[in-house]
Amino acid sequence: MRAELRQEQRLQLSLTKELVQAIELLQYSAMDLEAFLYERSLENPFLEIRRSRVRQRAHRAERDQKQWLENIGARQETLVGHLLSQLPSLKLADRDERIVRCLIASLDEDGYLRVPLIELAAQFSASEREMERGLRLVQSLDPPGVGARDLAECLRLQLERLPERDELAERIVRYHFVPFAEKSWKTLAKQLGVGLGELQRVFELIRSLEPRPGIHYSSDKPPLVVPDVIVARGADGDWMVVYNDDIYPELGWNRGYEQRIAASGDRQAEQFIKEKYRQFAWLAKSLEQRKQTLLQLMAVIVERQRPCLEFGLSALKPMTMREVAEELGVHESTVSRAVRHKYAQTPFGTIELRRFFSSAATADATDEAASSTQVKAIIQELIAAEDPQAPLSDQQLADLLHERHGIAISRRTVAKYREQLRIPSSAKRKQYTNL
Repeated sequence: MRAELRQEQRLQLSLTKELVQAIELLQYSAMDLEAFLYERSLENPFLEIRRSRVRQRAHRAERDQKQWLENIGARQETLVGHLLSQLPSLKLADRDERIVRCLIASLDEDGYLRVPLIELAAQFSASEREMERGLRLVQSLDPPGVGARDLAECLRLQLERLPERDELAERIVRYHFVPFAEKSWKTLAKQLGVGLGELQRVFELIRSLEPRPGIHYSSDKPPLVVPDVIVARGADGDWMVVYNDDIYPELGWNRGYEQRIAASGDRQAEQFIKEKYRQFAWLAKSLEQRKQTLLQLMAVIVERQRPCLEFGLSALKPMTMREVAEELGVHESTVSRAVRHKYAQTPFGTIELRRFFSSAATADATDEAASSTQVKAIIQELIAAEDPQAPLSDQQLADLLHERHGIAISRRTVAKYREQLRIPSSAKRKQYTNL
């Protein structure tokens, strides 16, 4: 066996730095793209980034509170701030106040205390009894239910602060919450010696309570979703797609700085300018390619989803990324990247592009296939119109889908869609009345 050198030619695909950059640009959202361009401007002294029109309006809105962008981004009171503002009225001793502040800081965004008291006691060098007393103080604050350690305790705290106490509801939540929530009501009614109508009354009362006391308080600004493309009817009544240039920054080449550098006559400086201009040109080309890809993609979506644009998402047709990719002559991954974190403004609202894609549900041969989104919308309508005292079972829903809409799907598929819609089973939807 001996070592030797051989020379051979072979063809293989390789990802250049420019190609990788083009792929990255396609999947970036508007905010990510702006951050990426500003990073490139730090590396290229000739590259100028002009702020998008939306950013300019948002900047002006900071000086004018009447601007709608500023109003949307108004900061709400935080849950921690709301709770701390109530402490002076309790007139606590220093140590008790520190314990209460520690507990408030340990609450999650829903207002629950998920950390075991024994762990907090060890961190604070306090006894578990002191932490229990501090927790009761937190639970006495507004909003009712804050500081609970689980859902049952949260509901019980709210029931105890009602103007008119309900002994049966408090008893159920304290001792029989799991069978009550699972609607094992016939057995529970016998144990408690009450009628099903009484359990239904308690159910309606508990449903009026807030399971997440901290949900109305936030430390974040509400997100502002701006569409990447706009779909609207043209003057001829047909649908048209417009690229929303307002949300994207503009690229520019600093000719003045280029001329000053070139005037030095330095050959290395000239080579530097050529290299930076090549990067600028490729970046501009990639951005234009990104724009055209989005427009072409949206044109296919509009063509395939005309009923959806007319009547809303309930009329969404089955459409996969593979089908669109084949029509565009690109890889499926390109379509996946193109729709990532992108939004379209439609007649029925601003929605994510991914929502236009939906798998097909089985249908009769005489009818067109229905999308899973459309089937879910029909299931919601059927359940909304059902008799609450005799709710539709999954099999009955499957039968109605077949009889009224020609959609033949199994009971298990109906159950899967119902669970995805977070709709409980018929047994848990059933309502009772006093007999």
